[in-house]
Amino acid sequence: MFKEMFTTDAIWELLDPRAVIYLVIILLVFYLAKKTFDWVAPYNLNEQLTKVDNKAVALAFAGFIIGVGIVILSILSGEVHTGDATTVVMAYVTDLGVTVAWSLGGVILLHITRIVNDKIIFYKFSNVKELVEDKNLGTGAIEAGSYIGSAFIIHASLFGESQNVLHAIVSTLVFFIIGQIFFVIYGFIYQKVTRFDVHDEIERDNAAAGISAGMNLVAIGILLSGYIKHFDTIIGICVWFVIAVFLLLTTRYIVDKLILPGALLDEEVKNDRNWGAALVEGAAAITIAFIVNACFFL
Repeated sequence: MFKEMFTTDAIWELLDPRAVIYLVIILLVFYLAKKTFDWVAPYNLNEQLTKVDNKAVALAFAGFIIGVGIVILSILSGEVHTGDATTVVMAYVTDLGVTVAWSLGGVILLHITRIVNDKIIFYKFSNVKELVEDKNLGTGAIEAGSYIGSAFIIHASLFGESQNVLHAIVSTLVFFIIGQIFFVIYGFIYQKVTRFDVHDEIERDNAAAGISAGMNLVAIGILLSGYIKHFDTIIGICVWFVIAVFLLLTTRYIVDKLILPGALLDEEVKNDRNWGAALVEGAAAITIAFIVNACFFL
C-alpha cells in the first residue's frame, strides 16, 4: 500500500499535453472575455484600472473574471476519446471549439446580468456613475455578486449532457432568465427585511451595504444552481426558490443573534458602515448555500 504513494504514474498523467492545450484555449477565452468587457462597458476599463486606480471598477471586473471561470468549469470535457489518430484529433478539436463557443455564450449572458443589475435590481441609481465618478466600492461589490451568482446558474445550466445543441441553448436561456427574475425578487425581499434602504446606503458609498447584498446574490445563485444541476422543472425551481430564500433569511437572523451578538447587524451596516460584519454575514450565507446543496442534492 505504501509503495503506491511513491509511484510516478500521477506525474506522467499531469504532463498530459491535452491539459496544456486546454489551458491555452482557456487563456484565449479569458482574453476574449476581457475584450468583450472593453466593448460593452460604458467606460475605459484599462484607464480605470491603471491610471485612475479605481478599486470599485476593479472589484466589479474581478467578479466578472471569476464568473467567466465558473462558466468555463461547466464546459470543460474530461472525456477520453478513442479510435484512430485522425478520429481522436478531430474529437479533441471539436471539444475545444465547443469550449470556446459555449464560454463566449456564457460571457454574453454575464454582460446581460450587468444590465439587469443596473436597470432593474438596483434601479434607483446609475451603476456606471457610482463606479466611475464616485468609485463606490458598494456598487462594485453588488456587480461582482451579480456576476458570480449568475455564473453559478449558467454553470448549472450547462452542466452535464443535453439531448442536442438546440435543447442545451433553450434550457440555458430559460434557466438564466428564471435566475435573473429570482435575483430581482430576492433583491426586493432583501430590501424589505433590512432595517435600512439598501439603495440609499449603497448610493451613500456604504461599502458594507454593497458587500452584504452582493454576497447574498452569490448565495442565492449557488442555491439555485444546486437545483438546476439535478432537475429541470420550472415549478420545482419556484418551490426551491422559496425554500432558498427562507434559508438565507434564517441564516441572516442567526448571524445577527448568535455570531454577532451585542449589536444589530443592520445597525452595524447602516450606522457604523461595518463591512467586517457584512463580510461575516455574506460568508455565512455562501457557506450555508454550499452545505444545503450538498445535503439536498447528493
